[in-house]
Amino acid sequence: MAATKRKKKSWFKRLVFYVCVPLVVWFVAFLIWFYWSDLRALFGKDKAPMRAMPKAGRSEKAEGIPANRSEEKILDEDRKRLEDILKRK
Repeated sequence: MAATKRKKKSWFKRLVFYVCVPLVVWFVAFLIWFYWSDLRALFGKDKAPMRAMPKAGRSEKAEGIPANRSEEKILDEDRKRLEDILKRK
C-alpha cells in the first residue's frame, strides 16, 4: 500500500491566523463593551436605548424652560418680581 503524503501547512498562513484571530476577538469584545446599553435595550424589555438625561432645576421643569439654560440667568418672573420690589422702594 502506498502511503499518502500530507501537505505541509505554510508557516506564514499559520502566523497570520494566530495574529488575526486574537485581534478579531478583541475587536468584537470592544464593540460589545462600547454598545452594551444599546444591545441591552435591543434584547431586553426596553425598546429605546438608555441615554443620560440632562438634569434641570425644579423651577425649570415646572416652567418648561430648556434644561441647557444657565442657572445663573434670572428667570423672567423672578426678574419682574425684583423690579416691582425696587420700584416700591
